[in-house]
Amino acid sequence: MSIEICKSIIAREQHELKIRGTLMFPCACYFCDISDYVTGDIPWHWHEEVEVVVVSSGAMNMSLNGMNFTLKKGDGVFINSNVLHSMQISGDEGCILNTFVFHPSLISGAAESVFLQRYVRPLLVCDTLPCVPFYCEIEWQRQAVHCIQEAYEYYKEEEFGYELIVREKLSHMWYLIVKNMVSVLKQQSQNVNHNIVRIKVMLDFLHHHYEKPLDLQQIAEVVGISERECLRCFQKNIGITPIQYLLKYRISLAARLLEDTDIPITEICTRVGFDSPSYFSKIFKRFMHFTPSDHRKRQKKVR
Repeated sequence: MSIEICKSIIAREQHELKIRGTLMFPCACYFCDISDYVTGDIPWHWHEEVEVVVVSSGAMNMSLNGMNFTLKKGDGVFINSNVLHSMQISGDEGCILNTFVFHPSLISGAAESVFLQRYVRPLLVCDTLPCVPFYCEIEWQRQAVHCIQEAYEYYKEEEFGYELIVREKLSHMWYLIVKNMVSVLKQQSQNVNHNIVRIKVMLDFLHHHYEKPLDLQQIAEVVGISERECLRCFQKNIGITPIQYLLKYRISLAARLLEDTDIPITEICTRVGFDSPSYFSKIFKRFMHFTPSDHRKRQKKVR
């Protein structure tokens, strides 16, 4: 089971439903160069599986649940199940990540096992702990990063028994989290973060209707809030307005169509929700720093 290379694929459904790894070994490993993504960042998404990331080179800004922090080379992060998150390059060096995305059953084993009851479920249901950053200056967090890196190397080599060792290393990482975050795990909040629930619904709406004319009122009505509250919700949790997000999403889709197909630019313009080729070209250049035709030419030269 080889390491996969993350490509700049932007799915229509940002709530990812695909199986990671296999049913027998629900774990996938990725080598990810953030600069490979068409807009230079890993877009907002969430999934049932947990995710652990180590910064192999460069630095990145991590955004999730209204939180923002920077991770440099040697740092890492644990991202809990169903947590909305995105990643952006920090600085001019670019950023390369080694990542595992795995179902918690990889650690917990059989249903209702002691592993699930005592160690796995308390972390999964802890809404006060959407993530755990690992900073290399802190001893136990440095150990957690080391576990992930070792698991990555064994996964890459695929020698006999690597699945056992990968599971062991990720289990040890999990142990370090629950051991060192026990006080936080006991402070389980009873409040649902309604803003995050709203954001996920609105993002799903945008991802499924991006090709249609949309305005702020329509987006706000999806979750029954005012336009002002919709703006506040997006700004607080995503960092941009709903319309800015929609434009960026449309441009990311257009960039992939320009790279992977020979569809005429005017048709791509319409497909991704623009009714004016000149406006499409203007917005495309704002995000991609090149016109659509120049972007297509550059990508063909790269190939």
